[in-house]
Amino acid sequence: MTFTTAFGIIAFLNPWVLAGLVFLPALWFLLRVTPPAPHLVVFPAARFVAGLIPEESTTSRTPWWILLLRLIILALVILALARPVLNPVATLPGGNPIRIIMDNGWASAQSWNLQMEEAKRLLSSAGHDKRDIYILTTAPEPGSENPASHGPLTQAQADSILRGLTPHPWPADYKATLKLAQEQTPDKKLQSYWLSHGLKEGSNELFETLQAQGSLDYFRPGYSQLPLLLRPATKITQKLSVLVSAPKELPSGTPVTVNALGMDGRILGSQSATLNPREKSAEITIDIPDSVRNQVQQIQLSGRKGAGAVLLLDDQFKRRDVGIATANGNSEVAPLIEEEYYLKRALEPYANLSFGTIQKLINEKPAVIILPNIGAMPPEELNILEKWVKKGGLLLRFAGPNMTQGDNFLVPVPLLKGDRALGGALTWDKPVRLAPFSGSSPFYGLTLPEDITVKQQLLAEPVQGLVEKTWASLEDGTPLITADYLENGLIVLIHTTATPSWSDLSLSGLYIQILRRIINLAGSSAPATSVSGTLQPLVILDGFGAAGQPKGSVQPIPSSDFDSLIPDSSRPPGLYGRSGYQKSLNIGDRIGVPELFSSLPAGVATGHYGGQNENNLMPWILALAFFFFMLDWLIMVLMQINWRIFRPAVLLYLIFLSFSGTASAQTEAQMIEYADNIHLAYIKTGNIALDQTAQEGLKALSQTLTNRTSVEPSEVIALDPEQELSFFPLIYWPVAQEQKPLSTKALQNIQYYIDHGGTILFDTRDYISSANSGYSQGGRNAEKLRALIGSLNIPPLTKISDDHVLTKTFYLLNGFPGRYNGDSLWVEEQGAIGRDGVSSVIIGSNDWASAWAASSSTGARQEEESLRFGVNLVLYALTGNYKTDQVHLPHILERLGK
Repeated sequence: MTFTTAFGIIAFLNPWVLAGLVFLPALWFLLRVTPPAPHLVVFPAARFVAGLIPEESTTSRTPWWILLLRLIILALVILALARPVLNPVATLPGGNPIRIIMDNGWASAQSWNLQMEEAKRLLSSAGHDKRDIYILTTAPEPGSENPASHGPLTQAQADSILRGLTPHPWPADYKATLKLAQEQTPDKKLQSYWLSHGLKEGSNELFETLQAQGSLDYFRPGYSQLPLLLRPATKITQKLSVLVSAPKELPSGTPVTVNALGMDGRILGSQSATLNPREKSAEITIDIPDSVRNQVQQIQLSGRKGAGAVLLLDDQFKRRDVGIATANGNSEVAPLIEEEYYLKRALEPYANLSFGTIQKLINEKPAVIILPNIGAMPPEELNILEKWVKKGGLLLRFAGPNMTQGDNFLVPVPLLKGDRALGGALTWDKPVRLAPFSGSSPFYGLTLPEDITVKQQLLAEPVQGLVEKTWASLEDGTPLITADYLENGLIVLIHTTATPSWSDLSLSGLYIQILRRIINLAGSSAPATSVSGTLQPLVILDGFGAAGQPKGSVQPIPSSDFDSLIPDSSRPPGLYGRSGYQKSLNIGDRIGVPELFSSLPAGVATGHYGGQNENNLMPWILALAFFFFMLDWLIMVLMQINWRIFRPAVLLYLIFLSFSGTASAQTEAQMIEYADNIHLAYIKTGNIALDQTAQEGLKALSQTLTNRTSVEPSEVIALDPEQELSFFPLIYWPVAQEQKPLSTKALQNIQYYIDHGGTILFDTRDYISSANSGYSQGGRNAEKLRALIGSLNIPPLTKISDDHVLTKTFYLLNGFPGRYNGDSLWVEEQGAIGRDGVSSVIIGSNDWASAWAASSSTGARQEEESLRFGVNLVLYALTGNYKTDQVHLPHILERLGK
């Protein structure tokens, strides 16, 4: 039974209970004709004559307005038992089990909240009908090759599994999803609901299988919620450029903003643009000074979620300082003739170039020095160049006529005198093409053009170890590029010229790619640049695009496979490397441009996200009925009072109240409210913006506790330290410079609070300013905190341990991030904690309130981790050490064994 109102549609889940409303008129009639119960009246003999004619008479009927009030109470109870709901979810057709296919690949992050809300509505509707529920995801689980598959489930079980789902930063595997779908074969047909991210990734075979097993509804987000993809620019220029790829169906003129972020998350540069749906990708250039560019760690699409909206930058995006040695120290070069011209044209978009003598270049401290066709050098220049290489410099040399005398100083391999000429008028040999790069070469994976030939080269002596030092060779096996390490530095020799005089290499795009890979090796140690090894995971992106530490399921990547690898469940997007050498694995440069289905198979129903949530009205109606019941009771009490006796006293009391304040009454009412419910509280700082952030942050944390746990906090309370604090199990205290010194009463109040079981989280919010010095030094707010609480008797504090009960109270935590992520917490030493094992003082600097307040709008992973810390903190303050035995389980088992 449903009704349409101004507030939405109201439905009754137990409509048969409404039949009780029919008996209300009969009850009215019975109560009207039945007189009230007789009163016992004292009849004193001494006043036998008095009162023969009563001044007041008792009515033989209950007042009509009292009857009406009681009938309203009964009507409200009947309405509540009928279980009314506002905006009920649509009843699912049929009566078969339902299956929810949840897209949770990289593209799902943007529409994840919409997918979750739709899934909740489907589960609620299926729960009303007591249907079996199946859940199937599309992206493999971390460390596994298969997505998750669950069922049959009840609504409660499905709700629990749904809360544990999260988008992953790698693509969905629809072949594995198809296999799992084929294994879900209940006795009845399945009603499948595919909650997609909207992109064209699912196979037709999957659609056919789902339709063959029953009906299929395909949900997709609106155009504004379609995922975008951030990709490196195909053409590198002196500016920092990226490509933003979007489906062509995106509305024309959609604005996008890209931000360049530093290591600490600060925005170093930003640029906005509008997307043109007729173009697959829009190139956006961020104008950043060269002095700042190398500090950029990642580029993000503002307001977008997911690994596809993040581009991690590795060494190839950094502009290295490269010095090119010239004989006369002049930077002017002759076009198309001199070696310096070809090197300048090839490297200028990627590096900061300088020209000069060897002495001048070394004084400028470049990362790379290039010697084109420079053979003999003065001894003093050789000595300073050798010292520079040993300290970690990269020396790149090109062959040429000046190096044909077999000078073997500062070369990676011994050279034969003279040069080898191919294809000349006096030679029988033809020019030789390049051989494919081996798997151990830094150039492995580069496309080799067939038209590159070498006509002349310097030959290396065939000594032991030559193969290991050869990075590129010709088809006849002679080395073309060799390299070797000299202590901490690297020497690379290209056995042909930097000009087209000896080969066609300098005229090809391969020439630029080879030079870039060589320059990117600058500053790396020998083990790091050995491509025969593996690159270890350093930083990993989660499904929402937040960077974090790699988990145990993440596997290292062989260097030879890195450039061709597509991120998956064992090797997610992130930074990989070792010994100072890093390479970025981004989803954007490993997959194609996002596209939508042009049409869906026949028989597939389509829908869009955005329905209203179902709200249960039963608690509100029962609360209203209880209010009217208490009103009825109060009226009956007042009616039984002899107001003639109390009239003067009441008048005096009212006069007294008119001249008195209401603070004590309000305080008493507040104290009753504080005692009856759980409240999160914070100390007012005097900084309006900071107090507002604390208020909003604790509200968001309260909502999270209500949604995820059995704790349901009431409103957030702003406290003055001089108020009564005992009602609050946990108090959040953000530290600000505006805070005034505490009074003696406030200090006594706080001391009593922490001595009798209360917990205060002091947040100095200055992690950035104190990150390099630690808590013992801290920033300005840490100094302010010491000034505020220096007179308190606080137990000894220590850094929180990895196995502290706070890391396991509800969620398993590896850190305690807030707006910042890095500093640890300080808690009481284990021996100093009494009673329930809860630390009375917790100190940190990660600005948790800002992260909690931002979580409702951004949904970023770090904000989610911050909320989880808040949940653990509140439960830790409420429940004490009930999980301490689990923390010490190994020691308990060891003692039991003895």
